Amino acid sequence: MKSPQPRYDENRTMRRTLPPLAVMQSFVDVVETMSVTRSAERLNLTQSAVSHHIARLELHVGVPLFERSGRAMCPTAEAARLAERMTRSLRDLSVALDEAGNAAAEPVVRVAVAPEVLAHWLAPRLEAFRANHPAIRLEVGADYRRDVLTTGEADLQIRLGHPGPGQGGFVLAEDDELVVCSPELGARLPERQAFAAAPFLTEAGPSATRLDWDRWLTELYGNRGLPLRDDRPVRTLRFETFAGMLEACRRGEGFALVRTHVAADDLAAGRLVVAVEERLPAELPLSVIHPLRPAPGVAARQFMEWLREAASTSLG
Repeated sequence: MKSPQPRYDENRTMRRTLPPLAVMQSFVDVVETMSVTRSAERLNLTQSAVSHHIARLELHVGVPLFERSGRAMCPTAEAARLAERMTRSLRDLSVALDEAGNAAAEPVVRVAVAPEVLAHWLAPRLEAFRANHPAIRLEVGADYRRDVLTTGEADLQIRLGHPGPGQGGFVLAEDDELVVCSPELGARLPERQAFAAAPFLTEAGPSATRLDWDRWLTELYGNRGLPLRDDRPVRTLRFETFAGMLEACRRGEGFALVRTHVAADDLAAGRLVVAVEERLPAELPLSVIHPLRPAPGVAARQFMEWLREAASTSLG
């Protein structure tokens, strides 16, 4: 009768005692440097300790791993193969430990948001995200700057525009530019020459964020000029902030030219109404932008997915 072939026992192999981590690190380093002396310096160990580690590993595997010639340590072919596999395993172990540590830490997502977007659309919705994702800490700041991603100050940015070089993202909303007013003002607008009924409201904020009444009116009405009677000059009221201008609009003090996402909640709640049917597509979309490298982490991706859902509900 033939003797039964020995069977590979994976569980037994896994239960086999591994040599200490320091022994494996010494071995891998000596294979690379082919010198106990140099490895001892690199590992901040004594030469005796490194030599002891090599001898211990050879005893563990049961075969010589180096051919010694004076101080030179030339790894055998088996040692070279073992060192290659051991290096990969040690690297995988290091990555696993780092990932475990990161998973245990509270994930933080830093978000830079254009101030108007934060105040009039995002801020009222943040509690809903936090309630559904209590383990994620959001650090949200109002910021117009375009370089907060390249400087590493933010993980994500919500602003008007498109991703730049080295950036990715998606469009949150394709806005319109439209004119709004209070319900009371809207109820008493005449059928013709509606803009003669109240002043145009403007703000003194950064020029990059202001909407241009002249451009809007010219694109819609062309060379016919403003849609006002010749005997009624254009009146404007200027406010220091966008928030102040919008509050005055709610009080019925005039017309505000706004983007869809800014007025969405006021329109839905009836605090504002659309004053005239005419509107223009906004030149730039409202976008979520992120660096391509490093790629957004799990928490940032969860927040972006939530942003998509929130926008589809309120801005879709």
